[in-house]
Amino acid sequence: IDFLKNESSVEEFLSQACSMVGQSVKTYIGRGFSNLSVSFGCTGGRHRSVYCAEQLAGYLETAFDVSVNLFHNEQELKG
Repeated sequence: IDFLKNESSVEEFLSQACSMVGQSVKTYIGRGFSNLSVSFGCTGGRHRSVYCAEQLAGYLETAFDVSVNLFHNEQELKG
């Protein structure tokens, strides 16, 4: 986590992802939709994508009145 927090490319990616998904959430709320799916992936599925998904979930729950269901498919498969 510390490595990813200090990696400028990850921070830039998260900033853009939050902006893009946030815009979609605003639109969905405005149109009365109740479900939106967002997926991240990376080579191993255990570090960067997990971190980014958790950061985005935290952002969405803070910025909007929404409930986020977060699943880490690959992590659960690899146990």
